[in-house]
Amino acid sequence: MPQFLRAAPALARNAWNRFVQMLFTLDRRTTLLVCSALLIALAVVDYVTPPQLNLTFAYVLIILLATWNVGALAGAVYAVLASATQVVMLMDLRTAAVPLFSLYWNVILGNRIFTFFVAVALTAPLRRLYDREHQRARIDSLTGAVNRQHFLELLALEIARSRRSGEPFSLAYLDCDNLKAINDRRGHREGDTLLKTLVDEVRRTVRMTDVVARLGGDEFAVLFPQTEGSRVVQALERMRADLHRIFDAHGWRSSLSIGAATFRAPAHSPEEIIAACDALMLRAKAEGKDRLVYELPPE
Repeated sequence: MPQFLRAAPALARNAWNRFVQMLFTLDRRTTLLVCSALLIALAVVDYVTPPQLNLTFAYVLIILLATWNVGALAGAVYAVLASATQVVMLMDLRTAAVPLFSLYWNVILGNRIFTFFVAVALTAPLRRLYDREHQRARIDSLTGAVNRQHFLELLALEIARSRRSGEPFSLAYLDCDNLKAINDRRGHREGDTLLKTLVDEVRRTVRMTDVVARLGGDEFAVLFPQTEGSRVVQALERMRADLHRIFDAHGWRSSLSIGAATFRAPAHSPEEIIAACDALMLRAKAEGKDRLVYELPPE
């Protein structure tokens, strides 16, 4: 058998998977336009074909798409529209081989309408479950900060944006000094409270557009899009000073060692950029901890 024939099923399957993925990741406005166009087209097909041709599954696909991409309310609206379409088809005298609104037609109509609304009732909670699990996969469960994997994805997007626009971004690598000693003396619950307090304070200090991530253990990162120089240094020094006061108020003998750098259209990968800032953080720790080391590395 030729090679292309052996590969054809896999190619078709991959193409179908990409199509379905594209369809179920459309934005809300595009989804409503697509669903409306499909519903109109399907109603026309339903009208000109014999009543024995059951197109319920096609209406259900439209309802599933609207519910998944937009929400239960949109799905319910399309379920109502699909139901109304079925009622209109029922009232078409061309289908009157059996008297209108007989038990036969009532059972068929009721079954179809029931199917439409069951599709909404089942899809909506599945979407909520998907969103919750998707969110958990991106967020550190202890602190609520972005986790390492999602941070790498966001950093890759920022690198691509910087390469296109030439605008800089900055990244800070934060290490919580002496956390092990706090865990040993006061217990891991106290250490966890410290980490959650740290993230809350960092979020309060930075802008809404900045990204706070937990890279692991007591190490964190902050991504500052379109920011460089003194603005980064001032924000990080203010953050470090505020956390110092909060730590002292709780009796936590801890501080922040920070390594930060600014990048403009970098040719580096996300891991390389994180490693560069990690090295600056280690320099801060080697110089006595509780300090910031900032550099503008050569591109």
